[in-house]
Amino acid sequence: MCGHSGRWVVRGSTGSGQNAGISTPRQTDLVTRYGDTWYLIEAKWEKDPVDVSVFDAVRARMQRAASSSVVGVIISVSGFRKSAVEDLVQQRAGRPILLLGEEELTRSFDSPELLVNLLRLKQEALVVHGRVHRVSAPQIERAVRPSTDLEAADVRLVDAALRPIPYVRGRGDFSDHVYTQELPDVDWVTGGGSGVSLDLPIRAFDEDGIAELLYALASMGWTTTQPRWNIQQATTNWHGIGAWEFLDSLRAWEQRVDGLDRVHHTEQITYFDVCQGGGFYTLSADVASDESRIVRRCNISFQLVGVPVDPHPFRHLFEQFDATAAGYFFRPLATRAVIHRRAARDVSLEAVGYLVASDPFSLDPTEIQPVEDSSDAVPEDWVTGIIARNPFRGGADLPAPEDWPARAHTSELLVCDLRSHHPLDKFPDAYRLDSWQHAQTNDAQAFRPVADW
Repeated sequence: MCGHSGRWVVRGSTGSGQNAGISTPRQTDLVTRYGDTWYLIEAKWEKDPVDVSVFDAVRARMQRAASSSVVGVIISVSGFRKSAVEDLVQQRAGRPILLLGEEELTRSFDSPELLVNLLRLKQEALVVHGRVHRVSAPQIERAVRPSTDLEAADVRLVDAALRPIPYVRGRGDFSDHVYTQELPDVDWVTGGGSGVSLDLPIRAFDEDGIAELLYALASMGWTTTQPRWNIQQATTNWHGIGAWEFLDSLRAWEQRVDGLDRVHHTEQITYFDVCQGGGFYTLSADVASDESRIVRRCNISFQLVGVPVDPHPFRHLFEQFDATAAGYFFRPLATRAVIHRRAARDVSLEAVGYLVASDPFSLDPTEIQPVEDSSDAVPEDWVTGIIARNPFRGGADLPAPEDWPARAHTSELLVCDLRSHHPLDKFPDAYRLDSWQHAQTNDAQAFRPVADW
């Protein structure tokens, strides 16, 4: 098993090997080495929490080790007694013992490359700060925060008959793409150089953990009134707008999948929003399609115009969700962040729904002159985008243009920004594809198709 800067070397548990003294006279579950550090690992698969006697036994075997660079690791699926943890902190001046709970062990199975950083973080917390880092314990029942704590979208979705709809449903698969209303180009700055990315796994055990992440992003000013999202099943996608609306739709999973011919055991989510100061982020996750709503994977990926002068908001976010175990780095983008293309030929779009905003120009009522003819009045509702059938969907007669995002080929629908807005009560004769932009993050594709009339 390879790590970031070294390789794990495993010794058997029979007492043989370079450090046989570690495991005598009692058998040890596992002895392994990473770099110059040896780890003596004891695993407890019992119903009761581990007590201080196990800690003492591990310390005794560590004292017999031929190497001075030995770190103890105790794994327990039932947690650890408080008295044992307190004793561990008091005796941290000797050779350290690190603790792994069931959730941390499971996460290590999913992402083994993160294990070495997690162990280093635990050792630093114990030796330097005198605390045991994130020992897993039985989950405490917490109140579910309402979606109304988040911003509602300032754009609404309507179908072809202008009836409000919570989201747009169409055929599709697991494509990890999301349509956007705007796509900031982090390379579009006056200075030289390129934008940077920041990619981290987030610790979110279930869909309420994803909700907590959204609340944290909102508290830092990183949630707008127009985030875009896509919830994906094996044969169906749900596209929507707004953090509030996203959380409601995520939680109403049984209602969404009701009537589907096939429900996959996991659904994928892709969420997009812009950052203050320039840039954007995508949030992606795999969520179990059952009552547990367990999150098997959750990642957040930032693309920014540069390395922030003050990185503390990022550090606070990642520490809150235990993402620092992965280590985090701002990495310069090797290629252009956003691809811009214009349609080289006339492609008609069939609208099956609309994105509607109330007076997007925000005129001051005191500046509007009274008019006698109502036809000259300022419209209250404007169409700012359209929901169109994808003319390039797999199997269509019309070939996709060059640089058309591959992940959009399987989507039945396009959610297009409208270059020229028009009143809701004055529809044009036809819509056409004008241009598109797309950007690739660590595990998602942000796509902004633009229509005109």
